[in-house]
Amino acid sequence: MAEKPKRSAELTDRERELLKPYLSDVDANVFALENLNPEVIGGALARYSRAPTGFKETVVREFLNPDGSPNDVKGSQMIDRVVNKFGDESVAELAVAPLCVEEISNLMTKVIEDCRIGGSPIEESTRYVLYDVKKNGRWRYVCPDNIKESGLGNAYVANMDFIFETYASMVEPMQALFRKRLSADAFEIEVEREGTIQKAGLKSLQDENEIKAHRIAYNFTIRSAACDVIRCILPACTQSNVGLVGNGRYYSGLISKLLSQDLTEAHHLAKLIRKALNTQIPTFIKRAERNSYAVENQSKMRALCQGLFNSISIANSEEVTLLEDKPEDQWVNLLSNMIFPYVRHSTCQIRGIVKALPEERQNQIFATYIGSRQSKRDRAGRALEYGYPIQFDIRAGFAEYRDLQRHRMLTQQRQDLGVDLGYSVPEEIAEIGMGEKVQECFERTESLHRDLQRAGMEQEAQYATLFNHLIRWNMGMNLRELGHFAELRTQKAGHPKYRRTTQIMARLYLDRHPQMEPVLRFVDYNDYDGGITRADQEARTARKSLASNLFDDLDD
Repeated sequence: MAEKPKRSAELTDRERELLKPYLSDVDANVFALENLNPEVIGGALARYSRAPTGFKETVVREFLNPDGSPNDVKGSQMIDRVVNKFGDESVAELAVAPLCVEEISNLMTKVIEDCRIGGSPIEESTRYVLYDVKKNGRWRYVCPDNIKESGLGNAYVANMDFIFETYASMVEPMQALFRKRLSADAFEIEVEREGTIQKAGLKSLQDENEIKAHRIAYNFTIRSAACDVIRCILPACTQSNVGLVGNGRYYSGLISKLLSQDLTEAHHLAKLIRKALNTQIPTFIKRAERNSYAVENQSKMRALCQGLFNSISIANSEEVTLLEDKPEDQWVNLLSNMIFPYVRHSTCQIRGIVKALPEERQNQIFATYIGSRQSKRDRAGRALEYGYPIQFDIRAGFAEYRDLQRHRMLTQQRQDLGVDLGYSVPEEIAEIGMGEKVQECFERTESLHRDLQRAGMEQEAQYATLFNHLIRWNMGMNLRELGHFAELRTQKAGHPKYRRTTQIMARLYLDRHPQMEPVLRFVDYNDYDGGITRADQEARTARKSLASNLFDDLDD
C-alpha cells in the first residue's frame, strides 16, 4: 500500500489529476477556482491560517472524496464549526454568492443598500427605465399585505393607480419637449474615421452603422431626460430589481436586518433570501435571525424621541449644512446623532434642544440608545460612528438621496420618508401642461400618508411618499472621501438635482478650508441646462457599444 503523503509533501500525480477540474492551473501559484461548492471553498480557505500547506493540498486531501468529487458535507461542517460555534466572523467572508432580488419596493432597496460592507448592489434605475407599462395587468408598485388587509387598502391602490396613470400620460409629451430642445439634426455622436475620433451630426453620417449609432444614442438621451423629470411622482413603493454579490457575513447581517424591521415586506423578503441562499451558502447564513436587541432599542428610541420632539415645530434649514463641531460639544453632538433618525428636525436644531436638556435627560438618551447589551454581538447603531472631520446635514428629494446613498466609505443616517419637509416639482412639468395633475398626485399622496399614520402604520406610511418629497439625511466622511464623492457626483452626466447638492457641499467645505482646493480640483461647478446633458456621454457610449448591440432595446 502506498504511503500517504505528508502534509508538506508535493502533490502526487493522482492528486494533480483530481484537482484539474477545480483549478484554472494546477501548476501555478496564482489560480482561479471553479466547480466547487462555495462552502467547500470557504472551508478550505479557512485552513490557510491553520495548515502548513497551500489550498491545493488542503482541498485534495481534506475536501475531495476518493473519487475526486467535492465533499460538500466536510466543507459545511468546517464552516459550521469555525463560524457558528467559534464565532470567527472573518471566515464568514470567504464564500461569495450572487443574488437577484426582484419586484421589491424602492423603500426596501434602501434597507438593503444600507448594509455597506461585504456586498455590492446594483439596482434598476428610474433614470433610464420607464414605468409606463403594466405587468400582469398591474402597475409596478408594491402593496404590503398589512396595508392591503387594512381599511385603507382600496384607497392605497386607487392612489397608486392614479399616480402611475399620470406618469404614463407624461412619457410622450415630455420626450416631445426634449426633442424640441435638442433635435435629431443638432445631435452629434463621435465616430472613428481614419484612425481619429470626430464628431458627426445626422447629415454627415457615412454608413448604416453610424446612422444606427446616432439613432440609438439620440433616443436614449431623450428618453433618459424624460425619465429624469417624470420620476418626480414615482412613489417609494415603486417596484425595483436589485442585483447583489455578497459574502456570507454580509448576507447574514442583511437577513437579520430585514427580520428586525417593522415592515412586513422586509420579513417576507428575508425568508426569500434565506431560501435562495440555502442553495449556495446555507451554513454561512445559519445564524441569521431577528435581532431582539436592535428591535427593542429602535422601539424605545422612537418613543423617547416622540416625547421630546413631537411638540417642537420643524425649523427652517438650508438645503445643505456643513456642521461645525467644537470639542466641548462632543457629548451633545453624539446624543443628537442618536436622535437624528427618529425625528424630522435638522441636526442643528436637535443639538440646540439637546444642549438645553438637564443632565439626567441627556443620560437617558444615551442609556436608551445603547440599551441592554447581552453579548458582544449586540451592537449599537451608527450614531456611535460620530466624529468624522467632515459632516453634512442634507435636505433634498428622495430621488436624489437614492443616487447619493450608495457611497460606502462614509457614514450616513437618514430619517424616515415623509411629507413634512415639502416637495419640489420640475419646471418641465408645467411646460407640458401637467402642473395641476402632478399637484394632485402630491396632494392625494400626502392625504394617504396622514391616513396611514393615523391608522398606526407609521413605518408603512413611507410607501406613500413620492420621489420628489424631501428627505433629510446626514453624512460623515474624511477628506479623501469628500474628494471622491464631490468629483464623481458633479460630473456632467449626473442628475442636475444631485449635482447641485454636491456642488453646494464642495463650496461650503472650500469656503471654510480654501487650502484644500487641490483635493477637490475636478469638481464640476457648471450649470448645464436643458436636461439633456448626458448627450455627449451617450454619443461616445453608442460608438463603443454598437458592435455588441448593447442598446438594441432602445432602438425604437
